[in-house]
Amino acid sequence: MREGLAQSLNFYPLNVVLLLLCLHESCCSSLDYQTSSVIMDKRADALLPGISPTSAPQPLLPLLAPSPLTPFTNNTIPKLSGLCTMNFAAVESMMSMTSIDCLAVFAPFLANVICCPQLEATLVILIGQSSKDTNMLALNGTHAKHCLSDFEQILVGQGANDNLQKICAIRPSNLTGGSCPVKNVNEFEKTVDSSKFLAACAKIDFVNECCGQVCQNTILEAATKLALKAYDLLSMDGSHTLSDHSTRVNDCTSITLRWLASKLDPPQAKGILRGLSNCKINKGEAGAKRISFRVFCNMWSLRSLLKRFSRGIS
Repeated sequence: MREGLAQSLNFYPLNVVLLLLCLHESCCSSLDYQTSSVIMDKRADALLPGISPTSAPQPLLPLLAPSPLTPFTNNTIPKLSGLCTMNFAAVESMMSMTSIDCLAVFAPFLANVICCPQLEATLVILIGQSSKDTNMLALNGTHAKHCLSDFEQILVGQGANDNLQKICAIRPSNLTGGSCPVKNVNEFEKTVDSSKFLAACAKIDFVNECCGQVCQNTILEAATKLALKAYDLLSMDGSHTLSDHSTRVNDCTSITLRWLASKLDPPQAKGILRGLSNCKINKGEAGAKRISFRVFCNMWSLRSLLKRFSRGIS
């Protein structure tokens, strides 16, 4: 019994030492874990973007890829003449879209389908919007030359083809009034029934318009009234020489469209001009497509007639 007690007393200091060593290792490992945890947190924080307590969290990848349209816009600074007073800022978004529709590589291949209709509509709206300041629906020859050059330079600076005048057959004369005798906004509104014009063309259902041609007939009527003003002017100075009447009506049609564009927002005006252009293309196509378009219009007319008849019965 005494021997067993003596052995237990001999092992007691050893157990105490081992216990102290274990406690030391446990504390050290805990401290090492906390230290390594702090270091890892700091490393993790270094990889993450800084987040202010009062600001919204930022994305993990702050540097996003550029817009796919970036190469097509603001490529170069255009060299403008400084002699054109037209309000390019009024159609800034349309000009950006035109530069995309007339990209340098694709413009020759998409000329009649996309590029040129968009280009022509933008020019019409540009002159129409500028008439709010100038009160004129046409430019003189010199001014037209400078403005068309500046217009093209701005588009080229945004990535458009540098030969748009040739591709779309646009000349400075397209910005003038040609042989149309009326170029002033006030005189236009005295000659044409403005309220009737807007009622027919401000809002269009192009499925109906391409067949019924309500707005197109109103435009033709207005252009004819403007063209007839030339007869009054020629009779006053005793002259009996008249230019081709159809050419005069065509020139007055441009004046009419510019006035319409001045009364609408640019996006709305663009939609109407592009829609009317599509109607013109469909009507002018030859062969089977033209025949199918006529058949479609005949079916549309029959459908409209049946609707009226059913309403009358009910």
